[in-house]
Amino acid sequence: MKIGVITFSDSKDNYGQILQAYAMQEYLKDLGHNPFLIRYKSSQHEQKAGFKAYKILTYLRKFPFYVKWYLGYRKMSRDNEAYKASTDFEKRDFSGFISNRITATDFYDENTIHATPPFADAYICGSDQIWGRDNAYYLSFAPDNALKIAYAPSLGGIKSFSQADESNIKKLVNRLDKVGMREQSGVDTLYRMGINNAVKVIDPTLLLNAEDYLKIAKDKKVEKPYAFVYLLGSPISITMEEIANYVEHRKLDLKYVGSQGRNDNYTKLNPTIEAWLGDIANADCIITNSFHCTVFALQFHRPVITLPLTGGFKRMNSRIEELFEESGLADAFTSDLHRLETINYDFRRFEYYKLSQQKFSCKFLDILSK
Repeated sequence: MKIGVITFSDSKDNYGQILQAYAMQEYLKDLGHNPFLIRYKSSQHEQKAGFKAYKILTYLRKFPFYVKWYLGYRKMSRDNEAYKASTDFEKRDFSGFISNRITATDFYDENTIHATPPFADAYICGSDQIWGRDNAYYLSFAPDNALKIAYAPSLGGIKSFSQADESNIKKLVNRLDKVGMREQSGVDTLYRMGINNAVKVIDPTLLLNAEDYLKIAKDKKVEKPYAFVYLLGSPISITMEEIANYVEHRKLDLKYVGSQGRNDNYTKLNPTIEAWLGDIANADCIITNSFHCTVFALQFHRPVITLPLTGGFKRMNSRIEELFEESGLADAFTSDLHRLETINYDFRRFEYYKLSQQKFSCKFLDILSK
């Protein structure tokens, strides 16, 4: 069966984004299908903020909150620009990984994907936080007679929408033949909307096993034990200085990779995706605020601390909380780095969780074989 998969795929530095697309394709190939990645770029619509008279008192009452949010937003914007200027994206070579390891279309935009959609027998939207952005990520372009599946899309922890947005989401989701969400919170949100056929499935990166990734990971001789630190630009409650001091306290070397606007004065590496996997697989320990880095740490059975996101990003913590809870490692979701030395990292429960969820998720995708 020819299967088109639409998900995010244009990042130059989000390792998890590209690897989840790779994992989905590899899994479908193992089933005997002919999958391909539908590359898509959303149109950038200009957003204008307008103040209506009846809302003035509300804005004034919440003025301190808006000032705090605006200052934080400005800082993140400055950090992102500094990060882009200091990061060698060419060394990371994401385009090379896609060219060599993923079958993909040329890029579609909002007009071309609806006017001349790529032909497939079935379409899948997911994984990643694709929902809530534009209709194409709900397979709005797919023909009515084609099989349409949502596999592990995320709403990013958002639980409420405007009446118009909610009506649109319901209309789009009701076109789909099967709906599997990445987080239980997403299932619950759809249920509140009156969509009661959604279930929770695992992220595509967990459909494969450690051995599958080690086949492509770049393996290097480890001369000295090191801590691998992978941080997104999203805010956390501790500083990179605190992390570096802890790594020094452990007498470990530091391998540090930043992503998505992570800016500070510490030297960062620019590994390829294959090298990034190898760095995780061979690390003495891992410190991150990334869901997918956490997934690969668990896949490779490496001690990991995942730092909770703070501020307006707290809603995105649910996916990691659920993963750790079901893996029996809830204590690893903390800002206390010293827990790396006290947690019993018994990965047998993680493997049991992964195996049981793989069986459920594989059965969910059985519809592709009928």
